[in-house]
Amino acid sequence: MVSRRQVLGLLGGGLICRSAVSASAEAPTTREGQGRSGGSGVTTIAYNVYKCEGWHAKLAAKRLGNVGFQVPERIALELATYDPDIVTFSEAPPERTVAHIAERLGMRHVYFPTGGDWPGALLTRFDVVEHRNCPVVEGSRPEDLFTRHWGRAVLDTKGAFGKIVVHSAHLHPTNPPVQVREVSEILKSIAADVRAGRPLLVQGDLNHTPKMPSYSRWVEAGLIDTQAAAGNGDRATIPASKPRLRIDYVWAAGPIAARLKDCRPLFEGQFRTNPDDHGSFALSDHIPVLARFGA
Repeated sequence: MVSRRQVLGLLGGGLICRSAVSASAEAPTTREGQGRSGGSGVTTIAYNVYKCEGWHAKLAAKRLGNVGFQVPERIALELATYDPDIVTFSEAPPERTVAHIAERLGMRHVYFPTGGDWPGALLTRFDVVEHRNCPVVEGSRPEDLFTRHWGRAVLDTKGAFGKIVVHSAHLHPTNPPVQVREVSEILKSIAADVRAGRPLLVQGDLNHTPKMPSYSRWVEAGLIDTQAAAGNGDRATIPASKPRLRIDYVWAAGPIAARLKDCRPLFEGQFRTNPDDHGSFALSDHIPVLARFGA
């Protein structure tokens, strides 16, 4: 079966998971005009980091040499310019690398082991109250579902939103029926939080476009597509050279959804290739999606 990445290449060339606390390092300086949201709001970023290999990996290796060190460091520096409160990774690197990025950002992290070879992670400056890997409502992870990752964490913002429930997910890329079943399991898991009106985010590489059945399931469940709500729904998130598909999302529900200020793909800086430099590389083949919520 041809993967989604192969197609794009042809077009354009129930377990408690582990966590670590690494909040001692000073995060790099933020860009001018982009201050920490602090008690005034929440900034979150969803990013498929392509295992921190750089994209295209051969170009990254040619220019950087030690890709295993330099790409994670550059990802940390680039993310820091947006001063996020929450970052979720799809296709995360090994946990030790996630821990290094979290330390550079002055954040804690939670690692979500995968059913295959695509773990996830959540990094945050907030206190992690609880977390669980693949939190299906009944039983354990079905063998054919969540071969990428799905994890849940409750974060204490100590601000206007109180405790926020965050789900990080990476859905199946090539089997729409399996993907719909994965969405169904997530919707079962979030149902109680939605009914209770808790602040809720579901974000990550969901591998569907707005025209696919999985997208409709989120909408029918009452979640808000923050990028569309912010007026940027026509902006794609992959590939990083010339984005053609929108498959990365930040969905919101509860009181945080009503406080949306902005949501957009970060097609800028080192997150994209340089069209004037044929030897340039991006930090990943995906473009991260940033959402900001005011208090």
